[in-house]
Amino acid sequence: MRSEIADKALAKTPQDVIIFARLYGDLVVRIDSILKEKGLTQKALADQMEKSPSEIHKWLSGEHNFTLRSLAKPEAELGEPLLEIPKSEKKRSGRPTAAVGRKDPKKKIELGTGRHLVSMSETLFDEDLER
Repeated sequence: MRSEIADKALAKTPQDVIIFARLYGDLVVRIDSILKEKGLTQKALADQMEKSPSEIHKWLSGEHNFTLRSLAKPEAELGEPLLEIPKSEKKRSGRPTAAVGRKDPKKKIELGTGRHLVSMSETLFDEDLER
């Protein structure tokens, strides 16, 4: 049972802050679970990633502001998706909606987007980008 003070503070907390705290907590639990499943320590992950153990500790203690780019490296090293974004039921015109994670990190796909060609690891898209 929460105290009245905690309830008042939570009521005044902006929704984006609540969502951020939940997502960050979920991410830390996910990374820690993968480390345990694989029998790895934070130090072993740091060595694999050529990072200092203190940096990995910051990630897992809430002192790091993750970006999608900074999440890509531990995901690649751990070989497990860290985030999953649900695919939209609604079709969008020519815009890919990615499910974060990969089935086969060695498999490459190429996406043609007008004059540009993008090569990336296998990602799921909700529509064909060919026009």
